[in-house]
Amino acid sequence: MQDIEQERQRKQDILMSQIVDAGYDTIAFQVYCEQIKQNGSQDIDLWTFEELQKTIQDFIKKEDQQPTNSLFQIQKIQDDSNFITEVQCQLPGRTKLTDYIMENTHKQVEIIMSEYISKSDGIISSYISFKVETKPIGWVVNRRFTDFQKLREILVMTYPCHLIPPIPGKKLKSQTGAAYLEKRMRIMELFLQNCLYHPLFKTHPLFSDFLEISDDAKLKEKFNQYEKSKGPTKPQEYTMINGSCVLEISNELQNYSNSLSDYLKNSQDIYKKTGNNFNKLCTDLENLSNTLTAITENFNTLDKLTDSFIKQTKSKGAIEQIQLVYQELSKFVTGWQYGVNFQMKNVKENFYEFFRYHKKKQSTAYEYLQSKNQLQQKYQNLKNKLNEKKEQLYNKGDPTKWELPPDIPKSLKELQFNKGEAFKYMLPNETKQVSEVREMYAFMNHQLQDEINQMIDFRIKVYAKKFVRMGQMRALETAKFHHILANFLQVLAEMQGSTTGQMYNRRASVFIDQRYDQFFGIKPK
Repeated sequence: MQDIEQERQRKQDILMSQIVDAGYDTIAFQVYCEQIKQNGSQDIDLWTFEELQKTIQDFIKKEDQQPTNSLFQIQKIQDDSNFITEVQCQLPGRTKLTDYIMENTHKQVEIIMSEYISKSDGIISSYISFKVETKPIGWVVNRRFTDFQKLREILVMTYPCHLIPPIPGKKLKSQTGAAYLEKRMRIMELFLQNCLYHPLFKTHPLFSDFLEISDDAKLKEKFNQYEKSKGPTKPQEYTMINGSCVLEISNELQNYSNSLSDYLKNSQDIYKKTGNNFNKLCTDLENLSNTLTAITENFNTLDKLTDSFIKQTKSKGAIEQIQLVYQELSKFVTGWQYGVNFQMKNVKENFYEFFRYHKKKQSTAYEYLQSKNQLQQKYQNLKNKLNEKKEQLYNKGDPTKWELPPDIPKSLKELQFNKGEAFKYMLPNETKQVSEVREMYAFMNHQLQDEINQMIDFRIKVYAKKFVRMGQMRALETAKFHHILANFLQVLAEMQGSTTGQMYNRRASVFIDQRYDQFFGIKPK
């Protein structure tokens, strides 16, 4: 009796270790046992240990060699806590722009917008045309705001899982001033530069055409061509630089997404505050400039009064020297005002507008994140709805209502005893639709971090370029004021019979010459 119990325990142990713990389908194994031996799935004592061991080995071999069906692989909805895979997609084609970049790796391509003009659009209406230059290729075109709008819309349609940089909002009819148009032009220039910097966006054929085609009618044809096409609905239809899309759903990415949402909202508020602070700084500098203008006018008035007094009294000596002091003080304050105006311009271009643009880009990034979250929610809703429907159908126990494919590798009896297996194959069309939404969500979920890094990368590039230029211009402005101050000191020194002012002025002249030559390669006028 003890031997029978020991034998039974050995058989139970091998079943547990090689079938249950190994993750094989226990219902499928029981069905297989029934095929080998009648009632073999009900009574373990009907098997000798050797028979059971061989049956287990044959079953495992059969399961491991089970032919895979790609349709079933696509339909299978896997665990959403740790899923990652890679699928093949489309490679970008060649364009004139990418060919030039590949053939001229030693040259830096730049997109510059520096001019705009008002053009007639019929008897009544008019529009603003912006000049777009692509250097050193030599392309020069004129584009209106609606052209930028269409280009961005097509990029959004083509790359729905990517973060497309922003453009200005629609122009207000009441806003036609130079400062307003200049600001819009800067944002559109940054949009094009951002697309050029992005490894994927610059490969789009329409982006190359946008920079090259000068004929408005031909460009319109290109727009119409792309507007009629549809964007990708699954990763396999997407275009990527390496020809593959990584799909990923994981707890780590979910944590990143949640943290990113907080970061974007909080940093956006700070960008807004910083922009407002710089706006106030511009106002303060403008007030200071106006005050300096008033002081300059005061010194000019004193100069005129003194000059009139000298002429009326024919006075000489000290009165003439004080008139010269008034004249030099006027020049000194005028130079000071020039510096303040220069600082105001510098702040507007390199701080205020910079933070306004990147606040707008933060908003675009937040909208992009929300799109990802909406796609995630859509997938979750579809998945839950589908699982509820499958649960109801399974509980009714009628496989004829499951819409099963004709060539599934499982018998109806296996499916009726295993809900997990039944769920894999029932309602294949609806399961495929949910899986396609899941794949796009998983692709966008993985792409999110890359796109945010790309956005920050470009921001650093713009930061460096703008602030280096700002530093150069600030140094030049300081050198100019240095020269004005030297002239003033020279006048005062000469009044006292000293040569110190002349020496100081000579040193100031050398200093400003060096700064001009260093930053611009020219001598000051």
